[in-house]
Parts: sequence; structure tokens; C-alpha cells
Amino acid sequence: MTADPIDQALFPPFDDAAGFDRIRADLGAFLPAIRAVCERHGLAASGLAAFERGTNVVVSNDAGQIIKLFPPFLRHQFEAERLALGRVHGNVPVATPEILREGELDGWPYLVMSRLPGRTLEEVWPALGGAERAEALARIGEIMTAAHALPTGGLESLDLGWDAFVERQIAGCEGRHRRMRLPERLVAQIPAYLASARPLLPTSVIPVLLTGEYTPENLLVTRTGGAWRVTGMIDFADACLGPAEYDLLGPCLFLAAGSAELQRAFLVACGTGIADLTPALSRKLMALALLHRYSNLGYQIRIEGWESQASSLSELEQLIWPFPVR
Repeated sequence: MTADPIDQALFPPFDDAAGFDRIRADLGAFLPAIRAVCERHGLAASGLAAFERGTNVVVSNDAGQIIKLFPPFLRHQFEAERLALGRVHGNVPVATPEILREGELDGWPYLVMSRLPGRTLEEVWPALGGAERAEALARIGEIMTAAHALPTGGLESLDLGWDAFVERQIAGCEGRHRRMRLPERLVAQIPAYLASARPLLPTSVIPVLLTGEYTPENLLVTRTGGAWRVTGMIDFADACLGPAEYDLLGPCLFLAAGSAELQRAFLVACGTGIADLTPALSRKLMALALLHRYSNLGYQIRIEGWESQASSLSELEQLIWPFPVR
């Protein structure tokens, strides 16, 4: 990694993480830094366009490259993306960005990556029929299984430290979901619900590589033979090591969304046997969803009107994961 003394004026001022988020997608604010990266590495600085969604500064150029700037307080995301991409690229059955360059500007680490073709699954999902949706979820399950089988040596810095992590998440669970504006009747049930689910949670796990990004915004699809197919996966800044079940939540919540058939297509592709699609699995996954470090059920559950359909967390788990499925 290279690091040069750079004028602070390359980067706009901000007071905190919220301040950064407000300016993150403002290309003009970060144009001096982006141009400095392009000049340093001989990249095209034409056709620059910023991505509106995301956590970091992400800009594309017209040469098919992505420049991603990480503010100093998100250096851990830079490390996660760099390490995870280095492990998955060329080793999973889907395209992932190739890291072309990396470096640092005045404490801001950055990556230059190849840009993948396709549209996000989020864009096309509403237009997909049931069979196409089931095929997409099965495909995601195959990709996830391959990623979980990769060796984790050299990735130890990404380890969540699962048992201690779970304890911290349990301690802060009520407060988090109150801040996320989960209905109070459900927040009040969290302690008892987690106590009932505690024996089902993974413990003393042998960790696997979790990308944290099997969500429709970070899965790319292209149209092949008249059908949409998952062909790419992007954004590995939340990658970590932990139990395989932790990765199941994105597709289950965002995509399968209460459909027994879609849940089955995905989970069976991940190696879950039909006989294991039980109420106990529903409870374990619901508990993991509550404990996820980015849990925000109001955004993540894609079942219309779910707040009025579930008066309890037990009802909510069955609404999302209606097992047993035969």
C-alpha cells in the first residue's frame, strides 16, 4: 500500500459519521480525491459518477473501474473488503470485483476495482415470476455454500468472536430495536423470546467466511436466454467470520419474504434437509435476525403489512419462516 503526504483539502470536512453520510454521494465534494487516485494510478478520470447507495464513497469511471474511498473511521471495512475479495475472487461460482489497485490518501484507504456488468436484483425482483425467484434463491444458496467452504486462514482479523459477540448483542438488543422503531409490543417480548431461543443458537462455532451481502442490492443479474440470472456479487465491506447460519438472513428476509416455497428453495440449496425445516429452525433464524449487528426489521422484512399481522415475535417468526414445509 502506498501513502503520500496529501493536502487535507482533498477531502471535505464533516463532524461525525452522520455528517459523512450526508455528503458521501456528493461527487463534487470528493472530486479532488478521486482525481488524485486516478492520477496516481493512471486511471481514466472521465465519465465519473457517484453511487447514491452504500456506506462509503463509491465512484465509477467510463473505463469500467470502481474507485472506493473509505473514511478513516471505516478503515475496518476497507480491511474486510480487501481480505474477503482476495479470498472469494475466482473461487466462487459468481463474478466478483477484481482489486486492481489499493492505496491511501491522507489516512483514507481506497480500492480500485473492476466494475461488473448487470443490474441489481433489487431492481428486477418485482418483475420476476415465482419460478424465476425460486431459481435465483437456489443460485444464491449455491454461491453461499461455495463461499462458506473457502479456507479462512489469514482472515483471523475478521473473526466476530462469536460467543462474546452474541452476549453483547443480547445485552443491547432491546435498545437497538427500540431505536429502530420496532413496535413496542414486540420490543417488550425480546428478553423472553431470546431466552427461549438461546439453546438453539450456534455456540463454539468453527467460523466460515460470511460476506454479509447476500442482499438484493449487492447481487447483480443479467438477462440470459430470456431469463434473469444471478451473475455477480459486490460490496464485501461487512465481511466477517462466524457461523454459516448468520449469512442466511439476507435472502430469507429480503427475498423469500414469508414464502414457504422460496424459503425451501434457498435453504435446501444451502444444504438444509427438508426434515430440518422445522419450527425450531424458524425460531433460531428469528433470534439471529434480532441479534444481527445491522438488524432493522422495519427495513429488512419485505412482507407487506407485517406489523399488523404479527402481535408477537412467535407469530412473526412463523410469518417469515412458515415451517414445517413439506
